[in-house]
Amino acid sequence: MSDTGTARQVWIYIGEGDSNNGQSVAQQILYALRAAGCPGATMLRGVGGYGVHNVLHSDLAIEIASHLPLVITFIDQADRVTRVLPTLRDLVREGMIAVSPVEVMFYSHRIGGPFPHHLMVSDVMSRNVASVNPDAPISQIVTLLIERGLRALPVVLADGRVVGIITDGDLLNRGMLGLSLRLQRSLPISARAAQIDDLVGQPQCAADLMTPEPETLSDTLPLAQAAGAMAAHNRKRMPVVDINGVLVGMVSRYDLLTTVAEGLRQRPDEPLDLPEGAPATVGEMMLSNPPAVQANAPLAEALDALLESPLRRAVVVGVDRNVAGIITDGDVLRRAARRLPDGAIGRLAAWLNGGKQSAKLQLEERGRVAADTMTSPVVTVRADAPVADAIRLMMAHKVKALPVVDSDGHLVGIVGRAGVLAALGEKV
Repeated sequence: MSDTGTARQVWIYIGEGDSNNGQSVAQQILYALRAAGCPGATMLRGVGGYGVHNVLHSDLAIEIASHLPLVITFIDQADRVTRVLPTLRDLVREGMIAVSPVEVMFYSHRIGGPFPHHLMVSDVMSRNVASVNPDAPISQIVTLLIERGLRALPVVLADGRVVGIITDGDLLNRGMLGLSLRLQRSLPISARAAQIDDLVGQPQCAADLMTPEPETLSDTLPLAQAAGAMAAHNRKRMPVVDINGVLVGMVSRYDLLTTVAEGLRQRPDEPLDLPEGAPATVGEMMLSNPPAVQANAPLAEALDALLESPLRRAVVVGVDRNVAGIITDGDVLRRAARRLPDGAIGRLAAWLNGGKQSAKLQLEERGRVAADTMTSPVVTVRADAPVADAIRLMMAHKVKALPVVDSDGHLVGIVGRAGVLAALGEKV
């Protein structure tokens, strides 16, 4: 909720003894409000009152104390109130719900944890989501993924319910692509168009290629729980659904970390409030012994090193292991596309995708060293730096991984978005 401005106040009137399926209605309402991301609610217990049945209740009559009136009230932004009202109507079988506009003059609260408690997935997700139906042909799928710069495509029924998801990994594993979508975008436009043309007329459709019944996130899930779920399932992005399982958005690691970075920007003097047991410094969550090559190492050696890394990166270092640059497979393919013939680019792409390096490709690379291809200078982070520093640097420079150095600038590790998000999210 914003610090000031127009909002809505909701008043819920029920009885103290009201229950649904043996559970207290009052508790169910509080749980529903918390799950919806409402910033807070207050429950008031009346000392007396009567309702539509004209039965007078009072705390002076001990035998009917369980029938005293309860009032639950909360203030929140209008859109979230609108979303949670249907749930409240389902819970309140007897009683009243009233909504009134209010002007918030001042609002301050302590934010516990790295994610603002009042935000939920629907507040940070991307809403303009491309999707396909189960009958969509493979050429349409690949065209959407490449042209819109996507890495995953939900598969939905006519009513919008998610039944599957297609990633570049699915297409690679099923032999539909010879190169990941991330690397496809490094190829010349003509090469990408040719690959799409090759897929026209192929019999496979979305139902044949998708991973069925994918993990999804509820649009009312708090961000800390979303981060934990993404880390637990090792997902870079996940579909977001409403209470009926209908697709309403997609959320990524970038979306969640951007929210944390914005909080750090607004409160630069406050330390990041980490979950209990979470790593406090970059060194506690980094990957040790990252792939590294000397600046004068043959390019083939550098490529072999990055192919061994789960982050698909190799750090280029000097003789003293000070960081000189970094090489990614995308960097290699982009730079190669400017100077190599189409056939050589295809051989290089096949190698980067896990194939064998051809003898002809080795000849084409002869004489080139790691320093010729690396990106330099490169942003680094100290191992003894707080986790917040890694987040600030990643988001400010729009990088997915940071080499980690010691106090002398020597390479000691590497940290990526996945590691950071796993440290910030709730365990699931």
